[in-house]
Parts: sequence; C-alpha cells; structure tokens
Amino acid sequence: MKTINRVIDICIEALSAIAALSLAFLLIGICYSTFSRVAFNKPLSNLVEYSTYSLLYVTFLGAPQILKNKGHINLDIVTNALPSKVNNILSLCIDVVGAIICACIFYFGLLVVTDNYNFSIKVMDSMGTPMWLLTIVIPVGMFFLVIQFIRNFFNDYDEFKKYKKVV
Repeated sequence: MKTINRVIDICIEALSAIAALSLAFLLIGICYSTFSRVAFNKPLSNLVEYSTYSLLYVTFLGAPQILKNKGHINLDIVTNALPSKVNNILSLCIDVVGAIICACIFYFGLLVVTDNYNFSIKVMDSMGTPMWLLTIVIPVGMFFLVIQFIRNFFNDYDEFKKYKKVV
C-alpha cells in the first residue's frame, strides 16, 4: 500500500509541477506581451487564448496537491465551535461527498474528452486548437481528486478510531 501511495504522491506532484509551469508561462507571456506592445507596438495575438488555457490547466492540475495539503477553504468559525467528534464525522462526510462529486465530474468529463477526440472538435480560436487538449485536464484532475478524497477519508477514519479509543 505504501508503494501505491508513493506512486500517487509522485503523480500528484507531477501534476502540480505542470500547473506551476503553466502559471509561470502565463506570467512570462503576459510580461512579454506587455513589453512588446509598449516597445515594438506588436502584441502577441494568441496570448489571451494561451492564458485562458493555462488557467484551466492550473486549476484542475493543482487542485489534487492543494487537497492533499488540506489547503482548501475551511469554515473555521463553524468547525472551531463544534466538538472534535462532530468535526471528525463532518470531515468523513465531506470526504465521501467530495469523492462522489469528483467521480461524477470525472466520468462526464471523460465522455466529453472522448467525444471531442473522436469527432475532432476544435476550439474556435486563431490556432484551431483541438478541444480535447483543453478538456483532458478535467478528468485527469478529477481522477486524482477522487483518489485524494478517498485517501483523506481513510486518514480521517484512522483519526476517528483513535478518538473513539481515547473517549
């Protein structure tokens, strides 16, 4: 099981690195476009499209790492007011609901990607980008979010069992 968890961690870190590179590309591209517009009066016409695409990649490829680090938004005002046992049960419920929602998005996202690929659908942009290149990050990110929610569930369940033994 440790080997599987290590492989999953490596995959999540790789996705996070791709998201970071996309964000770096976005930053450098916007800076260069601004400079070329001012200095040479020649802005990059495709940069807006690339920026939009990179935001999609950053969002879906970075989310599993954030979930792994428990970096998503929490309602501390609510959870701090609740007893530990209720917080534990709430975490378990959130893990289950999150996994189910992400699994549904994964499934339908995969259907969309296969349709986009099979029918050679292209984005109506200046480059004629294949749509599947944009939508592939949705099922990939959701797949790893499902896995991470399941891992979080087992971690939270272990905490719940420890809490039950103490009380």
